[in-house]
Amino acid sequence: MKTKFFSIVATMLLFLSISTAKAQYYCFFVDNQSGETFYELKIRATGTNAFSADLLPSSTIETGKHFWVKTANDKSAVYDVQITNVDGSPLLFSWKDTSGKFHDSKPFISLNVRDLHTLVIGSDDNGNLTFGVYNDDRMGYGDPCE
Repeated sequence: MKTKFFSIVATMLLFLSISTAKAQYYCFFVDNQSGETFYELKIRATGTNAFSADLLPSSTIETGKHFWVKTANDKSAVYDVQITNVDGSPLLFSWKDTSGKFHDSKPFISLNVRDLHTLVIGSDDNGNLTFGVYNDDRMGYGDPCE
């Protein structure tokens, strides 16, 4: 009887550890080098409809400032990041994803945040918004989850 009981408990613990190991949160820094003032930053798991509440640590983030973001505790690693400026309109980004598909003037960026350390929002010489994805602490900010 004890052997059967321990087998059942061990099986339940195994399933519990497998299901909870897949769900987790991720943290990353956002560095504003764009020349724009960020009014709101919202995220959502890619493929879902609703963005989160505003995640900025203060009412606005000016150029030259950085802050950290924490995702939901779920199974997603790819998130959409939407940033709005002071007038409430989303900043527009154009980029080519890893599959080669070009996204033109999208009101969000889609990112794999699993290994993301710092997202740098900048602008090119023509004033178009750009972004850089860094998986290391090259800016010296430390661990975003601490």
